[in-house]
Amino acid sequence: MKVLVVGGGPAGSLSAANLSERAEVTLVEAKGASGFPAKCGGLISEDCFEALSRYCRASRALQNRIDGAFFFSPSGRYVELRGKSRAVVVERKALDPMLLQAASKSVDVRMKTRFAGADGGKVRLVEQGEERFERFDLIIGADGPESVVARTYGFERPEIFTGKQYLMEFEPIDERMVELYFGKKYSSGFFAYAIPVEKDVARVGVVSRENTSAHLERLLTSHPSVSERAGRSIYEVNSGPIPIGLVDFVRDGVALVGDSAGMVKPYTGGGMYYLLRAAELLGEHFPDMEGFRKSYLREMGREYSSGERIRRLYDSLDDEDYDFLIEVARDVDFSSLHMDSPSTALKLLPEVLKLVKRPSIAVKIARVMV
Repeated sequence: MKVLVVGGGPAGSLSAANLSERAEVTLVEAKGASGFPAKCGGLISEDCFEALSRYCRASRALQNRIDGAFFFSPSGRYVELRGKSRAVVVERKALDPMLLQAASKSVDVRMKTRFAGADGGKVRLVEQGEERFERFDLIIGADGPESVVARTYGFERPEIFTGKQYLMEFEPIDERMVELYFGKKYSSGFFAYAIPVEKDVARVGVVSRENTSAHLERLLTSHPSVSERAGRSIYEVNSGPIPIGLVDFVRDGVALVGDSAGMVKPYTGGGMYYLLRAAELLGEHFPDMEGFRKSYLREMGREYSSGERIRRLYDSLDDEDYDFLIEVARDVDFSSLHMDSPSTALKLLPEVLKLVKRPSIAVKIARVMV
């Protein structure tokens, strides 16, 4: 069978690699390189990092190791959380090309080739201005949140948030701890963050439903903690869409993998582990696409549901609520948490609700989470 994979990012490269032993695979990438521009914070779990190391020398992209996170309320209070999983920071501008190079050893990779639609059962490809029509048995849309494949074949689209981040001079509290900043002052419906990359350098950013740039500037200039530690030097600026909400990702002769399908953790915006599992299950079940869909939902459906419940809390809680919850969190044992499994957070809900003595907040949490 002939398979076309559209997109040369991790979703496309990993899908192609996992299909290569069972099909004749062609991968097309519209740009001349993979990993540029980098629109990702680069934070992934150690488990995900080890899994990616089976495909390429991921250690070459390693920038930092992370032990946990500081959760900040809008007033600057914070609590330290350490779960059972550790994390790493990777440079996507290094990782993405390595994954694509690994895939190219077993599939036909065509750079600067754009998927431009379909006509009469054939796909229209444009390579350096030259148009051609080809027929494939299966199309994999791994072409990101603004997927042309998804639009061409009429797939539902996920909700789009916007992320903006600076690679900048920044003094972290601890170079091996991520910092997360909550509250409506710094994001609409999500949160802001600082991910240490190296000494006095971090990726500082905001994910928000709206006014992302304004939220980021407010974080840097007005947050009681961040404003004291953010330097003046900005080395890189990146922004882009972040899809939130898994959509139906399989229909006749077409499947979506990665951002094109909303395969992103709804409560953090990270998607590497979720797309990796999709690519591997795709390879395991090919050519049974319905089997792939059912298997992925059986393994990951609960995590999407749990993650979306947590994300809805960001809309429900007021800034004053966060100040209260930061104090409550000091008495909660978070050692069972895994960053790729939001369902582990839901298991702590009974303990949290027992500690929340303020009825108005308990009702908000219960209404969203139960």
